[in-house]
Amino acid sequence: MSAIARTDADPTVSVAQVSLAALSMAAAAIHFAVMEEHFAEYVAFGVFFSVVAWLQAIWAVGVIVLPSRRLLLAGLVGNTLVILVWLVSRTAGLPIGPEAGTPEPAAFVDVLSTTLEVGIVAGTALLLLRERPTTSMRGRPVRLGLAGFVIVLVVLTTWSVAAAATSGDEHGTGEAHGPVAGEISHVDEG
Repeated sequence: MSAIARTDADPTVSVAQVSLAALSMAAAAIHFAVMEEHFAEYVAFGVFFSVVAWLQAIWAVGVIVLPSRRLLLAGLVGNTLVILVWLVSRTAGLPIGPEAGTPEPAAFVDVLSTTLEVGIVAGTALLLLRERPTTSMRGRPVRLGLAGFVIVLVVLTTWSVAAAATSGDEHGTGEAHGPVAGEISHVDEG
């Protein structure tokens, strides 16, 4: 029996499925929250963040509603690619955009998002490699532990998004980089 297979006799969702869905929804929430700033910086960046956010949110629902090995593999590959893009952006700089080739600083919000994605990749890989079913969510201690895990994710995600939104820039570094979206920069001509 697959680690994610369900039968009519046991329609419960596994702890692993709910954990992966929670990780993916938290990463999606961060990407949704910073999407506007990335659109303002460079449209292609905004589109990338929008696509990633929607795919992570849809994947999280799919892991619960229509789990399959193919869906798990898609999540593993997709999140691995997002992690690689982040690593390139922080080490060598992206080859496109207004600051092409310039590495970006790593801030808490993007480190948290990447950490969530690493958790998705690792958890999905383990789930794909398992030959026996994972623990279901039947026991009260399992449900309480899972609820605690989700609460921690909600708090960390909310805090990191709020910190980035109030810091003055999209990277959560506290340093403003030019005019804020929607403001007009005035230059003295004279």
